[in-house]
Amino acid sequence: MKKDNMWHILWIVGIFAILVLILYLVVQYKVKWQGRDLNDYVYFYNCSNNLCTTTENVDDYYSSIRCSDNSCPYITEKKNNYVIVNNNGVEYVFDYFHGKVINDIYRSYKFADDNYIVGDTNGKYGVIDGAGEIVEEIKYGEIYGYRDGFITFIENGKMGIVNPSKQIDIKPIYDEVNLINGSIYAYLEDNKYYIAQYNTELPINNTNYNYLYVIDSNTILLANDQKIDIVDSNLKSTLILKIDTSYRYETEKERKTLNIIKEGNFVKFGVVGSDNTIVNYIYDIKNRKMYN
Repeated sequence: MKKDNMWHILWIVGIFAILVLILYLVVQYKVKWQGRDLNDYVYFYNCSNNLCTTTENVDDYYSSIRCSDNSCPYITEKKNNYVIVNNNGVEYVFDYFHGKVINDIYRSYKFADDNYIVGDTNGKYGVIDGAGEIVEEIKYGEIYGYRDGFITFIENGKMGIVNPSKQIDIKPIYDEVNLINGSIYAYLEDNKYYIAQYNTELPINNTNYNYLYVIDSNTILLANDQKIDIVDSNLKSTLILKIDTSYRYETEKERKTLNIIKEGNFVKFGVVGSDNTIVNYIYDIKNRKMYN
């Protein structure tokens, strides 16, 4: 009889302990989740194949970053599943897919192919790789771009090119410089773009362009004579027909009209037609095909 009473007491105590545990978990959930201010978080989520953020609670999101000092982070650049985030003037590289900070030891960041142009608190710039190792010393006044060991730098409002290992030192005389590959680069002078060789610093042809955008080391988008063309590094067109446009892309506002976005193997851009409407195009870099 006493044995049965003992089991009965143990059974009641066990049930009571389970109920207490459930109550504790419910209270913890309410305190931790229902009681929090969801606007303290920036959520990264996929919207129409683009990366979007919101301070509202969303069901399907990659990861979130907490806001601080009444200020939420914002994205300055995006590449694949990485974003450069600015929060109260402090930048860092964040992997939104895995929800973790990749690098946060420098003052500023900018994507440069598979590397990052970084600036320190002393106003000096250099290049690091994805693992955070220094590729080019943090010693330059201001770096605009980096590709294959070539650095474009800014001095007194003008741009030049340097490659210490190849003894390339092109003085800062250009309004803008765009690195293409290890042989050629593009520069802006008198509101016209030219393509030149490093060893001569002279244009490789007699043609100038109204606008130029380097997609990769063998793919260049050109705007000239009210047509859009995409060429390889030999300046050979990869399009069946050039795209007609009503704009000449000679001013900054018109250049921005293209709204070029590169994502993986695809480049998206919009072209203004004769009826002043924008036609959107997608160029497949790998297969050299155009879609719209």
